[in-house]
Amino acid sequence: MNKQRGPSDAVKILLFILTFGAWYLYYRWHKRMEDKQELIALLPAIEKAALDFGPYLDGSRYFAHYDYRQLSAAHQHLLSRIPKHYARYGLTTQEFKIVDRFASLHRDIEKYRTDYNQAFTRSEIDHYQTFFSRLEKYPLSQQQMQAVVSEEDNNLVIAGAGTGKTTTVSAKIAYLLRKKLALPEDILVISFTNTAVEEMYERTLRFCGKGSGVENINFRTFNSFGNQVVRYCNPHPKTIAFDGKDYRAKAFLQERFDAMFLQDEDFQSKATNFLAFFNRPVKDDFEFNSAAEYERHLESQRNISLDGQEVKSFEELQIANFLYLHQVNYEYESLFPLEREDRNPDFQHYAPDFYLPGYDIYHEHYGIDENGDVPAWFSYRAPFTSAREYYHHGIQWKEGIHKKYKTRLLRTHSYQNRNGTLLRSLKQQLTTMGVVMNKRDPKEILGRFKKSGQVDGFIGLIYSFLNLMKSAGTFPTELRSKETELRFAVFLDVFTPLYQGYEQELKKKGSIDFNDMVNLATGYINKGTFSKHYKYILVDEFQDMSQGRYKLLTALKSANPAAKLYAVGDDWQSVYRFNGSDISIITHFSEHFGATAHNSVLETYRFNTEILSVSSSFIQKNPAQLRKQLSSPFDATFPAFALVPLTYRRMKKAEADLYRFDRIDEILARIPKSTARKNIFLIGRYRHNSPPDLAVLQKKHPTFRLTYHTAHSSKGLTCDHAILLDVDSGIFGFPSEIADDPVLDYLLRDGGSYENAEERRLFYVALTRARHQVFLLYNKSRPSKFVRELRKDYGLETIGELKID
Repeated sequence: MNKQRGPSDAVKILLFILTFGAWYLYYRWHKRMEDKQELIALLPAIEKAALDFGPYLDGSRYFAHYDYRQLSAAHQHLLSRIPKHYARYGLTTQEFKIVDRFASLHRDIEKYRTDYNQAFTRSEIDHYQTFFSRLEKYPLSQQQMQAVVSEEDNNLVIAGAGTGKTTTVSAKIAYLLRKKLALPEDILVISFTNTAVEEMYERTLRFCGKGSGVENINFRTFNSFGNQVVRYCNPHPKTIAFDGKDYRAKAFLQERFDAMFLQDEDFQSKATNFLAFFNRPVKDDFEFNSAAEYERHLESQRNISLDGQEVKSFEELQIANFLYLHQVNYEYESLFPLEREDRNPDFQHYAPDFYLPGYDIYHEHYGIDENGDVPAWFSYRAPFTSAREYYHHGIQWKEGIHKKYKTRLLRTHSYQNRNGTLLRSLKQQLTTMGVVMNKRDPKEILGRFKKSGQVDGFIGLIYSFLNLMKSAGTFPTELRSKETELRFAVFLDVFTPLYQGYEQELKKKGSIDFNDMVNLATGYINKGTFSKHYKYILVDEFQDMSQGRYKLLTALKSANPAAKLYAVGDDWQSVYRFNGSDISIITHFSEHFGATAHNSVLETYRFNTEILSVSSSFIQKNPAQLRKQLSSPFDATFPAFALVPLTYRRMKKAEADLYRFDRIDEILARIPKSTARKNIFLIGRYRHNSPPDLAVLQKKHPTFRLTYHTAHSSKGLTCDHAILLDVDSGIFGFPSEIADDPVLDYLLRDGGSYENAEERRLFYVALTRARHQVFLLYNKSRPSKFVRELRKDYGLETIGELKID
């Protein structure tokens, strides 16, 4: 008899799913009803919370990101209790309106803030327009007014050269006091120089008037503010090292370098190694794309050995320096005594790279890589079909000549420089050939280094690196632990003992330098030891910010969360990298500080449209610079630029100085006279570019006021006409070969990978000092790459050779 069969397993599963599904739907419905009732119960609280936005949207104030963060924190518990899909809860129209208004205010807050703040800015400018128009002789521009009323957590104002940066900062302070957004003692104003601080104070006082409380505003330089914090927190602060004078600190480093070079054989060896063989970064011949590019590089990077011999490549410079340092006499490219029958149309004037007369040894340095290839830009001629074939034909001919004449030939190759074996191979071959090598006297070597100008530049590099390192709060051991390229490792070998001597001197004198002081101040603020509260922190010349100062600002912001940062600067004029400035802090401002309102003040009243056009195009060749379009109301009435070539023809210094004097005199004679006494700036890259006979020029041209400035010291100043001196190539040319050294990139977020980035900005500063006209004097045989660029890209007028009666 068969048993009755029960439901199949499939049916059981189906019944389970239907039962569970029905239960789940009921549970969801029941939960939604509960959530709906809870949401309805919250309606009074939601309606009340939405009213909290009222004071921020009533047109009386800017709605800043910090304000919203406070609201968001206050509303967070309420927001968390509003279901995500409240629109499906069957609320009445009025109930939905209450919930959705509150939720959308938070959900779309950035759009609400943007739209509201744009409307507020327009209204605020209209309301205060009369006030702004009376601050200066000329009313503030629309861009300046917009920048002034901006009240975001962080405000970055990019202001071009001559656009009124100081006026904008002072107008901002006047606005804060007029609207009673802060008391004077709630405001901290910081700049980088005492002159800038004094100018801001005087202008602010003029804007606000006596009795406004301006004297209670804390106007400071960064160093002064750091000192204020340290003195407040430490009743027994240390003195400032070297009286805070850069030249005294550099003098100490120079003395330390000299003493160690003459007394410490290990240091002498390391310093000689860097200065003779690694003093500047060098592009490999294989990196150039054309012969013209290589020639331009040679013009800007002269290869002059320690004994004064100019050679054609850096590799040959290393060889020449090696021979000099080991007292091996040599002749560079002296003619080989070929017999008539051996003279070849291609090589009839055969001149081997080096000849050692004391040993009758010739030396050829072949420009080939490990595979025998030559740089792509090498030329060739028929019947040869490639540069490689032509070059190797030359090698074979030279080898054949030396074989026929039974002369001894020493060979080195370009690839040996790349793999670091060039000098080792040279030394080994010289030893094998019986060449006696003896080290020169350290005093003589040091004298040669100083005569070449390398030591001055090197000490400047050491001091820049020291400032950057201390500002970043790091040490040589940390830098050495990172994987570094050979040149930087050699640099650290020399830098480390000099840094240690510097720190020992500070400890011995019981002093600290400005980097220490700023770092100490940052520490006190972070610990809460310095408890002064600020509502506004205004920083002028923000492009000069260093890592240490940036940390000080962030510490102040952390200690004063509601404080607003107002930064004004121009990345195009960031020229104090040697003193620690890190341009990335302004070019990546919002990444460093958070929510930021960006404004621009770009109408310049300093120079005409031609100077504006050329200088703006020139600076923006560097893609890392912020893009901006300056404008000027002044048209050029005559050519704003003139190139002035000088042909020295092997003149001695006294003759060259007199020749340059005559050339400057001719330029001054070209400048139109006027009833008002014109300011004429003579601008050079270094102090030593100043004409020794400036007083004579001044006496000869009494209707002008002549002053000399370095490019750095001219920043912030204005003249009628500018004469740029010695715009030449070379170590101390413009661009300087020693200023943009890549070793600084190890301490900077944005090292300025574009070639001569810092020098390009400095040249821009020099170009934009004059209202009317800029003359550029340069050595015709060694023009700066900047002169060549201006001539090629902008077709600037060239003044002909001076004719003396």
